[in-house]
Formats: sequence, structure tokens, C-alpha cells
Amino acid sequence: MLGKKVHTNPGILAARMQKIAEAPAYQPKPAATSDTRALRKPAYRPGTLTFIGGEKVEVVVTNLSETGARVQHKRGTPLPERVCLKEGRTGKEMWAYVTWQAWGVAGLQFVGAKGKA
Repeated sequence: MLGKKVHTNPGILAARMQKIAEAPAYQPKPAATSDTRALRKPAYRPGTLTFIGGEKVEVVVTNLSETGARVQHKRGTPLPERVCLKEGRTGKEMWAYVTWQAWGVAGLQFVGAKGKA
């Protein structure tokens, strides 16, 4: 029949389906607890990132904790490894490592902060 295989034993398919049905279902890992990550609070504050070379980029701090922050920016190129974040409202300056970044969003871990950002 035009290259189609004809199974002579339909029990093979039934056995495979039974094996799949008996396998345990996927269970996602539980979310990180407060022991491994500091509690992040929504912030939506203006801020400025200053690079070691002196370049400045305006950002919006979208969430903040004692150990890090998440920022949004409109810079077309990746951020450098180390930056200084200055919050617009408080004027507080904190040096930070850029731990991840993608499409204008970056995660910062403050220098000297204990725990994970």
C-alpha cells in the first residue's frame, strides 16, 4: 500500500502505550526558598548605571532586594561585567556584577552581598 507498514501484531502498540501510562508524571522542582535567594520587592524606580569607563545608561529598576536588582535599559549592546547602580529616588550607589542579561533586561548582584541574587 504505497510504502505504508502494516502491523501484524497490534498488541505491540498497546504494550507501548501501557508502559507510557505507567511511567511517573513529570513533577517540577519546588520554587526556591528564602534560604537560597533574598526576597525581591517590586520597585519601578528610575536609576542610572555607570560603567568603569564612565559611560552612563538610564535604567528602570523593576525589582530590588538586599543582594541584587533587576533593571531594564534601552542600550543596544550588552552591559559590561561590572556596573555601579545609582537609584534615582534615594541617590544610593551600589557596585554590582551583571549576572545575566537578555533583550534590554539584566540581573545584578551587589558586590559584597551574601547569598545569591
